[in-house]
Amino acid sequence: MTPSSTTTAVVPPFRRGPVALLALLGQALLLAYTYAKLLFNPGQYLIVDHYDGIKSYFSVASFLRQPLGDGMLVRGHNYPFGEYMYYTDSTPLLVAPLHWLVQAIPALAPYGLYLYDLFILSSILISTGLLVLILRRLAVPAWLAILLAIALPWLGPQTYRLTVGHMSLAYTPAMLFLVWGLQRLYAAWRAGQSLTRHFAVLLVGTVLASWLHFYYLALMVGTLVFFVAVLLYESVRERRPWRPLVVGTAATMAGAVVLTWGLLQLLDPRAKERPVGSNGYDWIEWRFQFTSLFKGYVYNKVTFPLERTAYVPYESVSYLTGFVLFGALLVAVLWLFKRLPVEARLPEPTADATAGFVKCLLLASVPLAFIALGENIEIDNGAYVVHNYLNVFRWLHKITDRVTQFRALGRFIWPFWWAVLLGFSWYVARWRFIPLLRWALVALCALLVVDTVNATHFYQTDTQRPNLLWPEPGTPVQQLLGWADKDRYQAILPIPFYHVGTEWDSEPTNLNVDPDDPHCNTTYQLSMVSGLPLMSHKATRAITSQAEDLYSIFKPGGPNPALLERLDQRPILVFLDTAYYDGHNNYYRDMLRERPTMQAVYERAPVFIREQHLRRIKQQGSWSLYEWYPKGQPTAAPATAPLAQ
Repeated sequence: MTPSSTTTAVVPPFRRGPVALLALLGQALLLAYTYAKLLFNPGQYLIVDHYDGIKSYFSVASFLRQPLGDGMLVRGHNYPFGEYMYYTDSTPLLVAPLHWLVQAIPALAPYGLYLYDLFILSSILISTGLLVLILRRLAVPAWLAILLAIALPWLGPQTYRLTVGHMSLAYTPAMLFLVWGLQRLYAAWRAGQSLTRHFAVLLVGTVLASWLHFYYLALMVGTLVFFVAVLLYESVRERRPWRPLVVGTAATMAGAVVLTWGLLQLLDPRAKERPVGSNGYDWIEWRFQFTSLFKGYVYNKVTFPLERTAYVPYESVSYLTGFVLFGALLVAVLWLFKRLPVEARLPEPTADATAGFVKCLLLASVPLAFIALGENIEIDNGAYVVHNYLNVFRWLHKITDRVTQFRALGRFIWPFWWAVLLGFSWYVARWRFIPLLRWALVALCALLVVDTVNATHFYQTDTQRPNLLWPEPGTPVQQLLGWADKDRYQAILPIPFYHVGTEWDSEPTNLNVDPDDPHCNTTYQLSMVSGLPLMSHKATRAITSQAEDLYSIFKPGGPNPALLERLDQRPILVFLDTAYYDGHNNYYRDMLRERPTMQAVYERAPVFIREQHLRRIKQQGSWSLYEWYPKGQPTAAPATAPLAQ
């Protein structure tokens, strides 16, 4: 039997319907078991309760309770300016219709975040369906397709983003839709058919995915461009028509940019105030580190012999799974000792359609992997630097700083990860016909099962947290507030104050103060319980002048006139946690030790309370609530009623 005879020419593709049904049913049961607490207790749990995740949840929750007339402006933080949903990592494509639904059916209001989480978790089911379609075209047998379609959505680097709360980035169907679309495009190109419909499908998918998170724009368009570049080379070599590829790709790129970035410029009235470039570009913590391909996730029990021991930043996680690594090790050993069966050799891509597609997908993902490595690759803890001239962004950066908006370069490894996993799945599926390797395939599948079981147990225990944005009666925040007249106040000012998302050139211009997670969560709870917006802020691409106005609150002499003009006559509720000033918690003091500008803001907070004559109206442990009249207390104002004790 020749190598090519083991391909789809001999083994017909499985029936799509029954296999998809079995895979989806198995995945649904596994998903229900893993996320049982969240799924079967609507509104009581969130996927995560920390870091960027709780920020996104707070943005969504505060947005859903706003009237529809506010458009996409989130008024829950950055008061009095607010911030647009597009800059809060909160899946605009989903949140906009969800907002309309909750406003149209008020009974759904307590379940807004639950519906949001259902959409995020549904990505695992949708990924399973897409994988069945992809694997069918790769001539993978039905039983292996079902196993892979259930396992791979749990093992990818995108899914791991759930642990830090990057829900939009964890939406794996975006990348799998791209692979499925490229498969159809490749088949049409190989058959000499029209490509227009396939480019149109890729355009629609790219635009929709980009409005989930704008990183998908660069990832999907980049993969498409490099994939077509490979097809162009093949077209010239084989004397095939090449103009439809160029025209289709150019139209898809232009349409995607206009309907995403171009449309955003129209929807965001503050677009001209936002920076062109972005800080953090090419930062080592946000770049892909090659050895992370061999670093198992924290849940992996079976470790690869050659494993990185150093810590891997979450932007770089991309473990290739024991399924791939042990399989590749076996092939390398057999080849080294000249025991690799002839049947296990790769077929000629020109003679095998599936081999041709796998080759194109792998080649297209390599330039993106070079982007993920950054403009410079550090070796031996920075003792040597390799200038990465194969990084396309290195050259684009010389033309425009706008490319730095895609600053978390490590994410560009995702197409490579999927190309390797899918390509290897296609390759080892051929082993079922080879006696020497048949049992090796069984062993690799067993590894896949073990990794999936460990992964689902990890997500079951490490995610699914109580919904702290809806605290139960009697919780400390409820006891602290204990009042009902929220209309008396216009906003909440937390101290220590935090504001995250502005860009900067040098340390004195760095206005970012990342909050301590417990402090941040408490302020979010205060806002949700009281219904008042926060003057603090966590987002991306924030406007510097707004941050400067808010920090001016703590300057000698009080806030800038520009800020005062935006405030009304009502008092502001000031929340102070003295634990950050009396030595019980040195988080801010330690973080700002080498940042004198922001350290001065932090240390002036108690002085601000004295200078502005704030009146304490409630104290509970280290927490205190004060009343502040930024425009001065009206002389004819009624007597201030203290909060309920």
